[in-house]
Amino acid sequence: MKHNIFRATAALMLATSALGLVACSKSDDTTKAATTTSAAAPAGKFDGSTDDGGKVTGAAPAPTTAADLPKPTVDDLNAKVTKAFDPSIDSKTKTDWIEDAALDPQLAQKLVDAAKANNVKIKITNVGDPSGGKLKADADVTIDGKPVQNATVSFVADGNDWKIDHNYACSIVKAAKLDSAACQDK
Repeated sequence: MKHNIFRATAALMLATSALGLVACSKSDDTTKAATTTSAAAPAGKFDGSTDDGGKVTGAAPAPTTAADLPKPTVDDLNAKVTKAFDPSIDSKTKTDWIEDAALDPQLAQKLVDAAKANNVKIKITNVGDPSGGKLKADADVTIDGKPVQNATVSFVADGNDWKIDHNYACSIVKAAKLDSAACQDK
């Protein structure tokens, strides 16, 4: 069961690759007319000059745009955090609330276990403005009854929803000396 996500992802990648190859293999007269020979440069080499000896430069790649979601309310984020730490809600449902949780379907349960082991309590008090698909929310956080000064919780825009940033979830998991595939250094 835990490998189904990986199998589905692999199948999707293979299908996408196959469609890309089919699209690239289609030829017509316009692509034949645009075909050039490789006599100017050896195989595997790119001749980066023009006929007059000038250099060829390309445009910078377009940046990936992050989802532009409206700013959530304090109550919205508190509900999300409360549910993410609620042991009565199944982990499969929680996977939708934590960024990259699909990399380790047990991450949500490990987050609950870590919060329980360290008696972590989180209450969002203020929501910052979203920027680049991310936002920070001020929070009252206690660990084993001790308040954490200047605590924040990070969220990321993913699809149509704000999710708990996986780095934040992983910091709690790692603090409890638990391990998760979603929390490995990249």
